[in-house]
Amino acid sequence: MSPSPKPSANSETLCAFGWLLLAACLAYANTLGTPFQFDDYKVIVHFPGVHSWDAWREGLTHGIRPLLKASYTLDWTLSLGATGFHLTNLFVHLLNGWLVYRLTQHYCARHTEWPAELPLFVALLFVLHPAHSEAVSYLSGRSASLMTMFYLLGLLAYTRGRQQASALHLHLLTPLCFAAALLCKETAVTFPFALLLWERFALDARPDKLRAQGATWAMLLIATLLFLFSEVFQSHMARSAQFNTLGGNLATQANGMLWLLGQWLLPLWLNIDPDLPLYRNASEAPLALLGALALAVAAWRLRQPRPWLAFALAWALLQLLPLYVLLPRLDIANERQLYLVGWPLAMALCIELSAHLNTRPAHTAMMALLLGAGLLTVQRNIDYRSEIALWQATAQLSPNKARVHNNLGYAWLLAGRNDEARREFQRTLQLNPHHTEAAGNLRRLENTTPGARPGVE
Repeated sequence: MSPSPKPSANSETLCAFGWLLLAACLAYANTLGTPFQFDDYKVIVHFPGVHSWDAWREGLTHGIRPLLKASYTLDWTLSLGATGFHLTNLFVHLLNGWLVYRLTQHYCARHTEWPAELPLFVALLFVLHPAHSEAVSYLSGRSASLMTMFYLLGLLAYTRGRQQASALHLHLLTPLCFAAALLCKETAVTFPFALLLWERFALDARPDKLRAQGATWAMLLIATLLFLFSEVFQSHMARSAQFNTLGGNLATQANGMLWLLGQWLLPLWLNIDPDLPLYRNASEAPLALLGALALAVAAWRLRQPRPWLAFALAWALLQLLPLYVLLPRLDIANERQLYLVGWPLAMALCIELSAHLNTRPAHTAMMALLLGAGLLTVQRNIDYRSEIALWQATAQLSPNKARVHNNLGYAWLLAGRNDEARREFQRTLQLNPHHTEAAGNLRRLENTTPGARPGVE
């Protein structure tokens, strides 16, 4: 009997896309009916700049993130309500899963000893990981997922350009994807540095890498100059400079980075507003700084024996630490910061399972991992069914954070539950007697106009 013909590359890719589609739909089906909430009102529902294409064009001269806003405008003008926004978020997440699949395929191509199914397992873990739910279920979390889509697309374009010596891919498509990512979220500024990592760990660090990346670095220079001369970003940088000392930023963000990585490894206590300390100098958090240093040393030491682990650690450090040290955020850590970080971590984990287990046990372990991740994502999405549910879940994990109780109080207020709202505002003032938003909410409690959204941070 003649052997069965080997499936073509196109059929394998189509089959992989089908599995990713099924996984995404099963994991996020329970979010399609959830409403707008929290920041969604500030950047979508109550922001007229995304309610028509004329308004969007008017905002091009003085706004930021125009490509992200264009996606909001498209969804708003289609008049499908929150469900339309959820469908777009899910579609973007699916495309990102497919890009992870393609990039992992390239990384694994030189390792014939690894199972052929490994790229699909990595992509499925990315799609199903519960730490990514904030970027998908939370509508305004699209800033992270849409930026990631163009970021990974640029990485894939660069890979194609290096493989085929294509000037079109290297000098046009790659920098254009980089620019598109920047127009969704400014944290995409790390892209040229990510190319250096990808070149080192996936493309064998060819000597002409700087020439191949020249157009991308030129785009970085142009973007930097535009940011520096932008009044919006000038004011943001001025606020950041006053926020903390450089040493305090380093300690605070190192601790936040370790917390986020812990959430990715053990996503059992996901929290959109964790109660993390704000350090004022580096000496206040020696363990966090040692932990960040240990990750950097591990990335360096593992570059030869375990390059996939070195790549994952170096990628995480690049995305989570230096930018936020220079430009600190009011929110020290959000789960959506893990969205771009997640795929090298997923790849490293799946490769390690394949390296330490035989084929069948490795497949069993990966299937169990995917099942557990999917169930946790479905469970996490239940928290997004309403603002009250989301902030109740957050208050359980951050019981001593004043902002959390104020936000839960205003969610109760909008629901007409004044007693519950009053209790949360009073709890906020117990935790922080100088919390002006909670004090104002208490004063306005009895005469708040239904549907208005005062006093939310």
